[in-house]
Amino acid sequence: MTQWAEQYHEIINILAQTEHLKSRLNKLIHSLQDGFIERETAVRLALLALLSGEHILLIGTSGTAKSELARRLHHAINEGDYFERLPTQFSVPEEIFGPLSIKSLEADRYHRLTKNYLPSASIVFIDEIFKVNSAILNSLLTLLNEREFNNGDVRKKVPLLCVVGASNELPEDDELAALYDRFLCRYEVKAVSDKQFIALLKLPDDVLALLHSLRSFLVQKNIPVSDRRWRKAVKLLQVSAYTNGQDSISVWECWLLQHCLWHVPAQRQLILDWYQSHLGIGACFNQEWLEKLVHT
Repeated sequence: MTQWAEQYHEIINILAQTEHLKSRLNKLIHSLQDGFIERETAVRLALLALLSGEHILLIGTSGTAKSELARRLHHAINEGDYFERLPTQFSVPEEIFGPLSIKSLEADRYHRLTKNYLPSASIVFIDEIFKVNSAILNSLLTLLNEREFNNGDVRKKVPLLCVVGASNELPEDDELAALYDRFLCRYEVKAVSDKQFIALLKLPDDVLALLHSLRSFLVQKNIPVSDRRWRKAVKLLQVSAYTNGQDSISVWECWLLQHCLWHVPAQRQLILDWYQSHLGIGACFNQEWLEKLVHT
């Protein structure tokens, strides 16, 4: 075989491997995106961060599937442990890095039992990451950057591949600047748009129209309702319908939303008044009859 032919076959093999890799990545991306709405960029960016050995920060309100994305990353690679935590300013290092070994302390040694905690995980999700305190921060910075953990007098390599951090807001404390800088990829996760809100719920047309109008009303009144809460509320309506012998949700079950969507108690009546007005229920309507209808 001539030198040119050998080079040609080598190029063909490289291209075949490249195409195979692209095909596998496309299947992986499709699997990660399954069931997500308007999360294509977030999914692709998270996967790219993982493949690059970097970390990703997701900024957005609660209930926008940030933790679900981290879990799917772990299922995708199917390797190592997964660790998830919601720290507060009162969290102690034991919650993140593992408890101290009593036997080691009895032998005058300082050693943490890190199995099933962050130092043993390959994929990590930390919600409200900028709530961590200084007792956790320094060790966390070393883990994120050097992939090492100081366990007593021993510094060990950790299997960490990617940390998905989440927060409702950007850090304001200068002490957190180094932590913020550790996340090469940053993405703002927003609630599902009005255009895709219908796809989020999958309901009969009259119910969808009602909920779509209600969502707009709640936005106008500055009543926050996350995508997660909408999904859970719809599930409750489905249970209500099925337990009452109905195959699908009707607009009458939506009466229950007054008990699901308010942020402060005073807003419940506001939602109920909107519901009654939207269905054309006047002041003379028998409220007790409606409640019996829903419950029976």
